[in-house]
Amino acid sequence: METYKRNGIPLSTLNPKFLHTNSTSHTWPFSAIAELIDNAYDPDVCAKQFWIDWTRIKGLDCLSFMDNGAGMNRARLHKMLSFGYSNKEAVKDHIPVGIYGNGFKSGSMRLGMDAIVFTKTKKSMSIGLLSQSYLQAIKAQKIMIPILTFRRDEQNLPEDGASLDAILKYSLFNTEKELFSELRAIISAGPTGTRIIIWNLRTTTSGETEFDFETDKYDIQIRANASENTSDSLAMMPESRYSLRAYCSILYLKPRMQINIRGQKVKTQLIYKSLAHIANDHYRPPYLTKRIRITFGFNTKRREHYGIMMYHKNRLIKAYEKVSCQRRAERNGVGVIGVIECNFLQPTHNKQDFDDTDQYRKTMHNLSVKLEEYCNEIRYKRKKEDPKCTIPIEDTVKVPDQVWVQCDSCLKWRRLPDGFDCSRLPEKWFCNMNHDTQFRSCMVEEELNDEEEKLKSYPKPFKRQKRNSKSLQEENVPEGLETSSPVSPLPARQPKNTVSGEMYQSEHSPSLDHRPQLPLVNLSALSNPRKRIKWKRTLTEEESTAGSIVSWDPFSPEAAGTSTHPHFSPEVKEKNKKSEVVGNLNSDKQMNNEENQITERFEPYQEPVEEDEEGQEREELTSTDLPQSDSKQESENACDTEEELWRQEKDRLMDMLREAVEERDMCKEELEVIRGQCAALEDGRSQLLSRLDKVEEEKTRLSTLCDQLKSKLKMLKTEMDDKEDSALRQERMKLRNLRVSLGHLLVSFMPALSLEQVDFSSDIIDELLKQVLQEVTQSSVT
Repeated sequence: METYKRNGIPLSTLNPKFLHTNSTSHTWPFSAIAELIDNAYDPDVCAKQFWIDWTRIKGLDCLSFMDNGAGMNRARLHKMLSFGYSNKEAVKDHIPVGIYGNGFKSGSMRLGMDAIVFTKTKKSMSIGLLSQSYLQAIKAQKIMIPILTFRRDEQNLPEDGASLDAILKYSLFNTEKELFSELRAIISAGPTGTRIIIWNLRTTTSGETEFDFETDKYDIQIRANASENTSDSLAMMPESRYSLRAYCSILYLKPRMQINIRGQKVKTQLIYKSLAHIANDHYRPPYLTKRIRITFGFNTKRREHYGIMMYHKNRLIKAYEKVSCQRRAERNGVGVIGVIECNFLQPTHNKQDFDDTDQYRKTMHNLSVKLEEYCNEIRYKRKKEDPKCTIPIEDTVKVPDQVWVQCDSCLKWRRLPDGFDCSRLPEKWFCNMNHDTQFRSCMVEEELNDEEEKLKSYPKPFKRQKRNSKSLQEENVPEGLETSSPVSPLPARQPKNTVSGEMYQSEHSPSLDHRPQLPLVNLSALSNPRKRIKWKRTLTEEESTAGSIVSWDPFSPEAAGTSTHPHFSPEVKEKNKKSEVVGNLNSDKQMNNEENQITERFEPYQEPVEEDEEGQEREELTSTDLPQSDSKQESENACDTEEELWRQEKDRLMDMLREAVEERDMCKEELEVIRGQCAALEDGRSQLLSRLDKVEEEKTRLSTLCDQLKSKLKMLKTEMDDKEDSALRQERMKLRNLRVSLGHLLVSFMPALSLEQVDFSSDIIDELLKQVLQEVTQSSVT
């Protein structure tokens, strides 16, 4: 093999067999076609329309691809046919898909052995050939790519003679006339564009091409194997796996280009807005500063097709990837689709999967958790709205929450009225046919506002309820409750520093174990444990259904001097035997500025009691002030009433906690929105300042240039004046010399003429010349 060196160092070369080796990265033919579509979609080409067709040229099946984009000049065509050149840049919010500089080579050689590229810009037309058959025929040791460029007069460059001969000999087009006919096909679609023709398509073991062009005359399908060619297998398989039309309809998250397959437009869809029961969730990887939106919803077309749709830079990478509960035996989450744009992950070489990294595995785990949460929330919401319904939500008929259609002229998306039947749409739809008068012009921007939607998350009442229940079960609740006196707690049951949520109660019931308890609520599952809200308890007067309840403040001066509980006094007993002492918890939420988070503590407000007073109060309460129950029935009724009141207090407290947590979450979301707006404003300010600096620099440059031009103009004017003066002096000198000569000639006719007295700067010589001419003329006549 010939060795090529530069500065004495051997250069690596590419063997022609690498074209086939490189193409094997595409195990699925549609991924190879997607590479060609991406090249037309990227912002450096920015095609508005793309055509895919099947044709026969000289008896061979061929695939043709054409776009009406910007086209390529000779240098760009050479880079596209070479390896590793990718310098695409984003334009506004249009991010390029291509990143490796290998898509055309791997994609075209996966579809067939030979490909020819026709491209036209506003200034040139070029043709390039990438052919394995050509390299095999000439037994090339390196990859060679014949390229020729035509001038405006349709004459090729002289140095392209060898490339022209190779293209005419080894391609499907053997004359220049045939080449120009293909270039004119581009002009029919637009002033610029690119056309690609691939032949010698890959075939199956039976000798047929791997594509089926006959089943559907407006589609290109993959031939099914014998084991797959059954109605059941096709029903379970997503249509996008074997239908190019279905695959192209979901190829881009937000389609910007209109794709036509075999003469018929592909009805692209905004998949994240064409679902039922749509809910937006978020995932924030630890290495990113912003949250990633995840959209969940039900497939409204086929419930058998479900899973996660994963996009990268607007391009579909993985479709219907089943996760979490969708893979289990019970198959929960049937029909649920999740949509996420994973720009933070790295796609594989064929753009059909992501690199198996720690970031990817964490993302899939979080998607599994959030999809299962969505399924639980949907079931909980449905059961709450209709408790008697027994039909699973997966089996119900669903319609999209929103209906969107794309304008065939400006390619902008417009929202149609809810419930609109898409079958009534014409073949071509334009903005002026919109029902909404506000968006009835192609000049109006789209109403999609994804930035605001990214900041909103759907509520999760089922998850919140589950956390509350779990926190209640995990809390350590004491077995017994305090006695009637809150200032004399039993050390064995409640130490002084014990966190307790028990309410003060009487000793009506025979046993302490049967007395009602106020549950301890743990907020650690609802918020960060560093946040604190301290609760102090006070006793207030309330009215119950059983009668008026007498309030007693054990911390008042009156209560400090007596040990008699008013609830157990004979006067109160006679007035209302069923009355009970109820403690009312009043929450005093205090936010700690340093920690700024909620705690799970309930601290009873208690004054220290000396040992003698405690023993005296306990003795007096047990010996004299405790009333005796008239009967067992009255004791049970009083206990039931007390339990009911305690249950009400517990429910009221739980509602207050839920409201506090919801308010906190709302504040958090509002804070995130404000932070996002501030960041956007800051970015806008930075951009404006940058633009202002550029404008100032441009102004300074133009001012300097203007001064230079003025000085040059002044110099030119001075030079012109000098030249004019010099020319005028020369003309005057010539005229004087001429008059001097005429004066000498006139002396022969007028001897009396004295030239010394003649002013040659005046017109005297001219007048004398006229007189002499008249005399001469008259004498000749006579």
